[in-house]
Amino acid sequence: AGSVLGSVQKVSEKAISQDTPDSELTRTPTYCEVCFWKCAAWVYKDKDGNIKKLIGNKEDQHARGKLCPRGTGGLGMYEDEDRLKKPLIRRTGADGKQFYEEAEWDVALDFIASKMNGIKKDYGKENMALFVHGAPAKHFEYLFKAFGNENHAEPAYAQCAGPREAGFFATFGSGVGSPEPADMQNSKCIVFIGNHIGENMHNSFVQEVSTAIDNEAKIIVVDPRLSTVASKAQHWLAIKPGTDMALLLAWMHVLIYDNIYDKEYIDKYAYGFEELKAHVANYTPEWAAGITTINPELIRKSAHTMAAASPASVIHPGRHTTWYGDDTQRERAMAMICRSYKCIN
Repeated sequence: AGSVLGSVQKVSEKAISQDTPDSELTRTPTYCEVCFWKCAAWVYKDKDGNIKKLIGNKEDQHARGKLCPRGTGGLGMYEDEDRLKKPLIRRTGADGKQFYEEAEWDVALDFIASKMNGIKKDYGKENMALFVHGAPAKHFEYLFKAFGNENHAEPAYAQCAGPREAGFFATFGSGVGSPEPADMQNSKCIVFIGNHIGENMHNSFVQEVSTAIDNEAKIIVVDPRLSTVASKAQHWLAIKPGTDMALLLAWMHVLIYDNIYDKEYIDKYAYGFEELKAHVANYTPEWAAGITTINPELIRKSAHTMAAASPASVIHPGRHTTWYGDDTQRERAMAMICRSYKCIN
């Protein structure tokens, strides 16, 4: 059942041929920086320092002994003849044309330090700004703080997972984080909303979804496109783009008014439930059908499937969640639905 999604499980076994016995190779620990999973890996080198094999570390919760195609592709990046191996400094020639000149690290670092000190002297250290993204950014943030400058920001946050973190924090006081703590391999029902697991190849998640499918978990996918994971779904809701909120409100209506939410859990932990109940009173599946183009019975049936699997049910919160402008509220709605039937996300 999970053959397509499970392709990641075979990558590390086929990607790199081995012409030297492991006993003659030196094994060195490393990790992949191509995405936020940062999967741990082992590099095997021969006596001349040539990389002969690259595999996932079995002890790592993200790699689990396997690497995705991006991870195994790291060898190609390492051997790419165009890979930068030294710093480049932009120079201007006598003819006025600019070019890049290779430099040693001490020369490059001195050049950067002189430029920073020059700005500090002429304009003040507060007149510099740092825009960053990813794990390596921390080093530059520490540099700026040591320099006495707090002007650093991460614009990509608002363009990617920012709405998700804000929505989940506003709903129950905690963000999601990365990788997302969604226990999918032990779930009986997994809901994906515009999430392309199996195509975006986040290593451990692909493995988890593959395992869940093999264990006959119910898959619900909301996506106008028949994606890889949608092809594995029991319920594929081919939604009209931009109408996700209408579907989420209808799901809330079904959970509450069909009395399939976890009343004990809501009474103990939730705040504002009666206001929510009144708010979604008119947001029926029939109402949502006219907006989303999804059959109202499919809306109702998918909501019941989610609730029936509780508490082993999960709504994946997504990663790139900046879509239509209502993104934080959409993520809040997902969080509220998840808590309505005590899912495991």
